[in-house]
Amino acid sequence: MMSMGESVDVPALTKGLSLCVGVLVIICCIVFMAGVATYLSVVVGLETMIFAIIQLVIEVQAPEAVIDKLRTDLPTLLSAPAQVFLSVVIALFLFAMGAFGIAMAVILICTVAINVYVAVYYPDAMPNRYSAPIDDAQGGPPQVFGETKPAFAQPYEGIGAPADGFNPAPHAQPSTADL
Repeated sequence: MMSMGESVDVPALTKGLSLCVGVLVIICCIVFMAGVATYLSVVVGLETMIFAIIQLVIEVQAPEAVIDKLRTDLPTLLSAPAQVFLSVVIALFLFAMGAFGIAMAVILICTVAINVYVAVYYPDAMPNRYSAPIDDAQGGPPQVFGETKPAFAQPYEGIGAPADGFNPAPHAQPSTADL
């Protein structure tokens, strides 16, 4: 029994819950692939297992080489909204895996809701795994993820770029009804 002066380490509990649910999702995928044993069930099971393993690797923050590879190849995957989206995708796949899959999908969605609650109400207690520095490709100082726009969001200034205020966007062009 806890006394009045002790407090519960909520982030550690949610991390443990997330790890347990991730392992159970992998077990659910294996049971589904073994039970149904069709090509499609194996593909769906392996895909869901890969997503769950990626989430477990990010949650555990180990090994550093894998995290660095994810950080360079898939930097958006390390953001909190991407983790929630990946969990929803995993849950949708789990809903197709029978009774065990449905139960795991509901548990996964509840775990995501708990993690979001902890991240919102205990922001200082959560480990900040989403703002790890990314080395600049031009050799400059490391940038914190999210401070710079991706390459596709930068304005185009090459050959054929709009000049003299010309805007090629459809909403900026005159309508054929105006001609």
